[in-house]
Amino acid sequence: MMSSPPQFDRLLSQILAELGEFQVLLVTGGSDLEGDVRVVGPAGADFRLEVKEYKRITPATAESACLMLNRQGQASGSQPVLFASVVSDRTSEIATKYGVSWMDYAGNCRLVFPAYGIYVRRSGIENPFGKQLPRVLNVFSSKSSRVVRAMLQEPLRGWQLNELAAHPDVRVSPGLMSRIKRSLVEGGYAVMQEGHIRLKRPDDLLGDWVNHYRNHKPREYSFYMRGELEQVEQQIALWCSKSTDRFALSRFSAAWRLAPEVRYNVASFMVPTRAILAEPFIDLVSNFGARKVDSGANLVLQISDDESYLSNRLGETLQTTSPLQTYLDLRAMDGRGEEAAMAIYEKYFKQLFTEATEQTAEHYEGN
Repeated sequence: MMSSPPQFDRLLSQILAELGEFQVLLVTGGSDLEGDVRVVGPAGADFRLEVKEYKRITPATAESACLMLNRQGQASGSQPVLFASVVSDRTSEIATKYGVSWMDYAGNCRLVFPAYGIYVRRSGIENPFGKQLPRVLNVFSSKSSRVVRAMLQEPLRGWQLNELAAHPDVRVSPGLMSRIKRSLVEGGYAVMQEGHIRLKRPDDLLGDWVNHYRNHKPREYSFYMRGELEQVEQQIALWCSKSTDRFALSRFSAAWRLAPEVRYNVASFMVPTRAILAEPFIDLVSNFGARKVDSGANLVLQISDDESYLSNRLGETLQTTSPLQTYLDLRAMDGRGEEAAMAIYEKYFKQLFTEATEQTAEHYEGN
């Protein structure tokens, strides 16, 4: 049987006891903790907390909650604290952004009161209260990420759910689309406005996708071929065209064409799985002189199991992966990949993402 949620003052007393002789006092009675907590400690520390408790909070509701707490704390001269059953990593980031401390029912916390020399960060404590929350769909999984891709490709657009589900690069069921919508909204990435889903935090969405993509990027094979890079790329394009029309220059090969200041010395292609089946692969080695190597490669083939990776290609005679796919692949690389990715971001996404964020700002900041 699950125990009752802990009382904020008792839990905080236990945490601060590790720092010294602190007293945590409820100034007034009642169940609402707003502004009713006083902390008295060593060296003359004596301050108030503006506390708001939530049985459940999501990144979507955390925006307005933390903004309100910050404003109330400034008005009353108190330290704002969010107290909730579970605080996700994204909710923690939002709280930090607004200068709000937080604590969950298990005692995981980030309490920052610089004027009083207090900084406490606790994590990894098992939280039985979190098990009551429904599982949230991972929007970066194989099928779900198609929705993320389509929305980031057009960050200023509002979508009806049925048209987004039926998009040729998405093609998911209405039921799955509904679950993806819920996860995007509860994750604070998007909002629903007049029956349309719109991006709220495209930069956060892209950043979190990069973190997931690093561990789920396409398989790749490394080769060495004689000749200059341009010759290698032309030869591989010819080889690809014999088995598929869905291929593209990728990574640095794509970045050089999308943002010409990028330089590179390894040709890269994104190809579908069928391009490396037995017959095409033998052709690549026997007739095009490609030799598989563990080091010293000047050619990398990325193997895409999902056709959406090759959507929105750019170029005419020799196409590149889309700026979005190129950015993901570069961020997943070590070394100079991030620098090249930022050149793509600055050119293709920065302004649009800023406009998308501003476009939905009133929805969560209030009037």
